Amino acid sequence: MAPLTIKTYDTTITNLFDYLLANRPEFAKHPVLANLTETDVRAYLSFLRTDRQITMTTFNKILSQLNRYFRYLFTHQLINSYPTLTLHGHAVTPNQQVSTKWLAKLPDILADEHVHYYTRLALLLSKCGFTVGEFLAPGFYQVWDKLTLSGPGEEEFRQAFNVFIRPQQDLQNSRDLFLKQRFAPVNPQLSNAALHKFLKKDEQYLGFSLAPKYLHQSYILLFLAHHRQLSDRDLEDALKLDPASLLYYQRLLLHANQ
Repeated sequence: MAPLTIKTYDTTITNLFDYLLANRPEFAKHPVLANLTETDVRAYLSFLRTDRQITMTTFNKILSQLNRYFRYLFTHQLINSYPTLTLHGHAVTPNQQVSTKWLAKLPDILADEHVHYYTRLALLLSKCGFTVGEFLAPGFYQVWDKLTLSGPGEEEFRQAFNVFIRPQQDLQNSRDLFLKQRFAPVNPQLSNAALHKFLKKDEQYLGFSLAPKYLHQSYILLFLAHHRQLSDRDLEDALKLDPASLLYYQRLLLHANQ
């Protein structure tokens, strides 16, 4: 799994045991896996829904991660019971802000000088499957330089963007792609919040949501539509999704086609 996925699993499992030690006296007396029950897990999930008020999508993702964790323990004979066996995720209402239509318009958008270069680059990189966390990370320019572009106008846009960003790179003494407008020698990279300001300015003009999470979801839906022959496991690996998230997007795609 990707490092970010591993970190997410670690956080989920740690949070579970922190909750059990603080709120489940029977488990806290003897905090070993053999004493963990389905009731303990249900109590934790209920706490997340009522006290933390997590979304149903987050609930499904956490349950999927715990399920995979306990399945590993069970199949390796580290526990004798399977505490999430009878627990199931919940259906999620598809988000109408997710659309794949912009992908067909991308060649025209890349050539449209009314749209800021940062917005156009975010759209192109989202179309290539990158998340906002990936393309805002320091050093992503190394990926950008070697990225294979094949769509209409994509290579022309890369050349134009490189010309646009070069003065900013010289100012900031950085080769990164998303850079602050003012000189910032310590941290020249544009933040997620700052990128959103550029995207918001172009959102009304383009006529669809430019929130990076929706752009990435559009890529996932298009990938699923074009790779129906792949198994769920292959799709999970290709898209870096857990089973619950994959199921969510498969349902979302089904809804979009109705």
